[in-house]
Amino acid sequence: MTRDSSWERLRLHTDRLCLRVAVAADAEALRELFADPEVMRDLGRKPVGRLDEVEAMIDEATRGWRAEGLGPFVLETAGPDPRVVGQAGLMVFDSRDWTPSTWDRAGAHAQPELGWSLIPAHRGRGYATEAAAAIRDWAGGRSIGRLVSPISPDNVPSQRLAERLGAVPAETVTPADTGRPTVVWRHRPGG
Repeated sequence: MTRDSSWERLRLHTDRLCLRVAVAADAEALRELFADPEVMRDLGRKPVGRLDEVEAMIDEATRGWRAEGLGPFVLETAGPDPRVVGQAGLMVFDSRDWTPSTWDRAGAHAQPELGWSLIPAHRGRGYATEAAAAIRDWAGGRSIGRLVSPISPDNVPSQRLAERLGAVPAETVTPADTGRPTVVWRHRPGG
């Protein structure tokens, strides 16, 4: 995989969204997302509410883009008054213990994951489906291998979204970092 700085200018456009890499100025808008206990539980993390904590998460994502050539996109509505509605993107998991990793550390066990999360006020409008489909297509064009979406068994909205994307539940795993059973949904190549 080629790793260069083109990710800094990367924009994916759908009918209603612009997907872009987060910048420090997004911290206030993303605070609502990262403070939500349900969202953060599904991401395997603790909620954060302070602005500096959100900024640290943006910095972490930037390091991922720089090192791995992938990471989360900010989902921003298109149009004259853009609003941040959530995030979606790709990260690398190590399939030996289903924890976040890097291409180099995971080696042959590297598994690209497609994930999404929306600010609660913006759910139910199809934004996550639209963004995830665009990211899946972008990943396919970059020769990023077959994608998975680990989803907790009680996260029915994400299961339905995975189904809409053509993914199928394949196996149940227990990630080492959360200790909670999780269903690995496998995306079919090309959707």
